[in-house]
Amino acid sequence: MARFGRNEQLVIAGAAVALIAYVIGVVIEEWSISPSALSIMIGSLVALAIVFTGVGRSLAGYPGGTLLRIAAALVGAFAFVDLGDLISDLGQYGTLTIALMVLYIAAAGVLAYGAWAASGGSIVSDLTGVRDVMRMSMIDRFVYLGAAGVVVSWFLIMAIADIFNFRNETQLSVLAAVLVLVARWLDRNPAAGRLPVAATWTVVGLATVSVLLGAWWLIRLLLEGFPGGLEVYLPLLVYVLALASLGVGAFLGMGGAKAPQPAA
Repeated sequence: MARFGRNEQLVIAGAAVALIAYVIGVVIEEWSISPSALSIMIGSLVALAIVFTGVGRSLAGYPGGTLLRIAAALVGAFAFVDLGDLISDLGQYGTLTIALMVLYIAAAGVLAYGAWAASGGSIVSDLTGVRDVMRMSMIDRFVYLGAAGVVVSWFLIMAIADIFNFRNETQLSVLAAVLVLVARWLDRNPAAGRLPVAATWTVVGLATVSVLLGAWWLIRLLLEGFPGGLEVYLPLLVYVLALASLGVGAFLGMGGAKAPQPAA
């Protein structure tokens, strides 16, 4: 560890603890192997591999720092949702489950902080810069607010509306929403790497997946029926609005991509 800088050490510690805690949860506490679990474990492994091979090296045409941020973002997004679950179900979990969840969620935060710092950025500055979204174009506002809203709404659903399960389809919806944010970030930062498909169509495809899976979950929810008061309906409303914003932004972006370019 001595040969690594402070930020790389934070990445190694955060990724290792998150991975070990989650694997123990899967093996001993029988946590399910779901899309979110795979994202957390694979993301942690990728972060470790990048640091040990060198953040400055490129892989598949992408700088190591870019892949490190993407891995940390995936782990962090699902840890954020699980934080909501932990808050609402603290009294229902056993001591070992609580300890493992606290360890993995805290480690995900350390991983994210270290990943941004090791790749020359600041996660604190990026998060506080969210207010600048409202200065962007209308399409970007819809996309950013929608994609981020999908993640935030699932935190709220798990933390407040404590009657729903984070099913596979909604996990994939969150995963696609995070990748939408990644695609928009890459499009605005060419030095971070180029997408194999045009950013507009990448966003359209990922947003479509996120919206359709989220809508399918909501339709099933309505058909099955569920009890609840304001604390249930408000987080669901946030989720519906987030999906609508993401869908509208992707649709408008698709229209812009099809628009003929003016002659030079």
